[in-house]
Amino acid sequence: MRILVIFVILLFVPFANATQLAFIGDESLKELPGSGILEDPYVLENLIINASNITGILVKNTTAYLLIRNLTIIGNNKRPGIILENVKNVRIEDVQVIRCSYGIRIVNSENITIVNSIFKGNLYCYWKSEFAGDADCKGGAIFADYSTNLYIINNSFVPHSYLFSNIYGVYLVMVENSIVYGNRFVSSIKCYPSAAFGGYCKGTAIYLDRSNNNELTRNTIYLPSSGGMEYAAEVYGMYISGHNNTIYLNNFYGEQKPSQPSEGIGFFYLYHTGENIFHSPKVIYRFGNETFEGFLGNYWATYNGSDENGDGLIEWPFKVDKYPLVLPSENYEIIKLAEESKTSTTPLNNLTNSPTTPSFPQENGEFKYFFPILAVLAILIILWRWK
Repeated sequence: MRILVIFVILLFVPFANATQLAFIGDESLKELPGSGILEDPYVLENLIINASNITGILVKNTTAYLLIRNLTIIGNNKRPGIILENVKNVRIEDVQVIRCSYGIRIVNSENITIVNSIFKGNLYCYWKSEFAGDADCKGGAIFADYSTNLYIINNSFVPHSYLFSNIYGVYLVMVENSIVYGNRFVSSIKCYPSAAFGGYCKGTAIYLDRSNNNELTRNTIYLPSSGGMEYAAEVYGMYISGHNNTIYLNNFYGEQKPSQPSEGIGFFYLYHTGENIFHSPKVIYRFGNETFEGFLGNYWATYNGSDENGDGLIEWPFKVDKYPLVLPSENYEIIKLAEESKTSTTPLNNLTNSPTTPSFPQENGEFKYFFPILAVLAILIILWRWK
């Protein structure tokens, strides 16, 4: 009987789900494979984590290099998938975060990279007054505040179902010197009962609140359709509040529909306040089979106009964009900075079609089953002593 029990444990331990993993301080990371340096980061990988009632992963007060990859975190819209608090040097890649209150929550942190990951249906809703039928919804896929040097690159933000979407894709509060690049946002919206309006819709793909000196490039945003609904709404492709943010080569799809022309509510491509730039520095770029020199703005699907000289730019500005694109941004290849722009403070890496981002060396996975084997050995010792 004892042999049978051990066999069953050996069979299932490698596939056991984690419920919560907490790492407080660099010392706690030493239980992971790796040495915590750039060339050999600590590695947490290959897990399915249940975040239904507790946070999936908490990392706090660390500075060692940590790589989190190949994880799936599944919740029920109650708790965050991952919390990074007062940390540096964390890279998250190839993860899926599904139906958590916040997919990834970042607080007072620096040098954080999130790349090639998928976020589905991350938000939480609650009744402000159930008797009056008054609800509210918050949360989102990636929420960061008081942080710097974030790199959010090549991720997908999509609904889990009609009821569960990422109400906010990337939400940055007091964040500086960060890059949001090459991400895809689909239907960042949630509609819910409202005592004042009967129903209310809100959501934003990229939301910057008092955030400065950030770069938003080559993101594709599908603005949700109002579907003929008569609800009040504050739904945006981008909401920009801050200064010296640079926004260019983004694609805005869908039709923007204000509730009333005189009101700042409705379904909009963009809301912005502050002094921001909606085009690239002057660059040499390739469009079609020709090379041009100039500035590149963004693509707005519902804005049409003439391109007199074939340089890929519509002749007339669109709202804040002085150089709107005639085609989606994937049709434009930046070759280099123009001569007069070489004194620009924008690094050349940030202008290319595939920006260089902080990365850690790839591990060969030799420690993949280290912890399951350790758990089995512990169980064997217990069973032996039980004899």
